[in-house]
Amino acid sequence: MTTRTKSKQAPYIPWSTLLQLPIYLFLVIWAAVELFPILFLFMNSVKTNAEIMSSPLGLPGLPQLQNYLDAWQGGQAGVPLGRYFLNSIFVTTGTLLLLMFTGSLAGYALARYDFPGAKLAQRSLIWALAIPVHATLIPVFHFLGYLGLRNNYFGLIGVYTAFWLPFTIMVIRAYFESFPSELEDAARIDGCTDFGVFWRIVLPVSRGALASMAIINVVGIWSELLFAYVLMNQPEVKTLPVGILSFRGQYKVEWNLIFAGLAIATIPTLLFFLFFQRQITKGMTMGAIK
Repeated sequence: MTTRTKSKQAPYIPWSTLLQLPIYLFLVIWAAVELFPILFLFMNSVKTNAEIMSSPLGLPGLPQLQNYLDAWQGGQAGVPLGRYFLNSIFVTTGTLLLLMFTGSLAGYALARYDFPGAKLAQRSLIWALAIPVHATLIPVFHFLGYLGLRNNYFGLIGVYTAFWLPFTIMVIRAYFESFPSELEDAARIDGCTDFGVFWRIVLPVSRGALASMAIINVVGIWSELLFAYVLMNQPEVKTLPVGILSFRGQYKVEWNLIFAGLAIATIPTLLFFLFFQRQITKGMTMGAIK
């Protein structure tokens, strides 16, 4: 009696899959490169100063969670990050409300009305985006000093609104151009004014798109440092990124508190990206497909 043995064949791998392997490998490497700074930040935020200086890339020994409490309360430097955290919330919220209201009004006007100077206004938005924002630091500094708005929350809110407004208007205008005009025509037949159509019909329907744009703006405003550092140098009005720099003294740098403060400032933006990543992607492509 003879037994017939079957030879095992190697699994067949399509050529399309083999060609995609380098792409997957590149994406894995790219993800590791992007995640390393975040890992480096949180890893050093639970180290002592000695561990950071001796081995900044090494793993922490005993995690020093007390760093977060010391950074929040100010530590030996007396830097109350809790107060600066509230300052950043106030500035970000005020800027966002003013920015989204004016940006949606301007974007709707440019998308729906053909008035004298409309094309020039659209071109001016592109010109405004082409100007390096930090090149205007000295003129803005003197202008706010002339108005008496240095070390003033409303002065910083006005600066942020002015610099984030062109991008906001352009993206919202692109979305409103793809907005179905039949809804507006139906509201006008029912007796709505132009502003009533905008307020009662367009804005409620566009909540998702406007929320996406708001999330993008929040991330940028929350982390802005240079203008806040120059315009808000009084201790009681500093924002969170500026307050973290106060842990750097003339003779001593409290690196553990700096990393802990940076982690505290980073956590809100990470939560925004985790919970609203779909809205952020949608906001970046608003109006791209009609």
